[in-house]
Amino acid sequence: MNVISDQPPEITRRLLGSSAIVTQEDGAGDITVGLDIAGFVRRLLLFDTYVLYSVRLKEIPEIVRHFGYQGTLSLFSSGALEIRCECAQFMEGEFKTPPCPPLTFQFHVIEAHGRDDYLVGNLHEVNRTPALSATELMNLRSAVVRAVKQPDHREMFTTLVAPAFESDVLQNTALLKSAIRFVLLREKGINEIPDFDIHFRKVADDRYAAETDLTRQLTLSADDIHQVLKMSLLGIAGVDQRLGEMSAHKALSGFTLDEAPLFGSKLASLAEAVSSRRTEERFQRVVAISGVSDVLPDSRIDVEKLLEIRNQPEAMEFRGWLSGIDKKSDLEIRELVAAVNSKIGLLAQTTAGKALRLAVTTAVGIVPHIGIPAGIALGALDQFAWDKFARRSGVDAFISEMYPSIFSPS
Repeated sequence: MNVISDQPPEITRRLLGSSAIVTQEDGAGDITVGLDIAGFVRRLLLFDTYVLYSVRLKEIPEIVRHFGYQGTLSLFSSGALEIRCECAQFMEGEFKTPPCPPLTFQFHVIEAHGRDDYLVGNLHEVNRTPALSATELMNLRSAVVRAVKQPDHREMFTTLVAPAFESDVLQNTALLKSAIRFVLLREKGINEIPDFDIHFRKVADDRYAAETDLTRQLTLSADDIHQVLKMSLLGIAGVDQRLGEMSAHKALSGFTLDEAPLFGSKLASLAEAVSSRRTEERFQRVVAISGVSDVLPDSRIDVEKLLEIRNQPEAMEFRGWLSGIDKKSDLEIRELVAAVNSKIGLLAQTTAGKALRLAVTTAVGIVPHIGIPAGIALGALDQFAWDKFARRSGVDAFISEMYPSIFSPS
């Protein structure tokens, strides 16, 4: 499945991912969705566009809580945030068909009867936003609808995801074994197992039968082995779907830590290049080393400042610098952020600093035998020297002032 190499470089500037914190209390009929606000803000800063992998639009009230009503509207209208609101996915089981025998699996793509109906039905989650008037709720719903992007997922499954999944099931033994080992560790606590045989053959249009010696190698029942294989195949299907959506949305994917091992098996050495996780980890490392404040769960976000800062030269300089810090020590990063030059540059950007520069160049201009031409020349030299030796680092400006300025405790 070649969805990465054919994409333009802009794919690295867009991110498709989830910021939901999902919980469900015992006995509750529905889930509760919170917002990972720190990760959400990081992604808005580090990528030109964040495509939010939404859980039935349940994140919208939380976004309003942190950004405010007007801030949320500005965020949507800026194009910095798009929304993916879909339910299409692979499912395993019989759908009006005869039951499958043990170790045989049947897969279907399920989706809402109508994508527009699904979106409209989820808009009631927006109505849960507290303290908004009827007009404000209507405006918010309209902004959400405009932000939802709906590529042709049926075409995506037909031409990309389904062929890739079938190829993985029938031919990619290494990926199958990796997925099975991952599920055995996560679900059964089995960490070390000897090598085993696994092979699938296609027995119908959408059915695959497994042949394996796992039943002899593990002290698990046949039903347990069946469930392990089922979860393993669904994991592979999920990775293939995520890659298909990366192609459809032309965006990187924010794989979770749990998904990353299987994704790494799928893409091998390309895993780091197409995941946002490494970029976000680098950012968190710099924040920790520099000692600046970070976004907290109850922080309120100044969205106008966030949108303004995203496009500042310092932010662009920071993004470029961030990708090259893996070989830098913590001390090197700390020294850069707290460099003497950056402190001098900070002084230069204050009112007093600018006045001092003006006084020096003006005074030289009125000295006898030097005169105004020399003052003008020194002004240009001063600008050159200041830029080369005392200009404030954009990296320091971004991490020390710009980033902390966009949020405050509520």
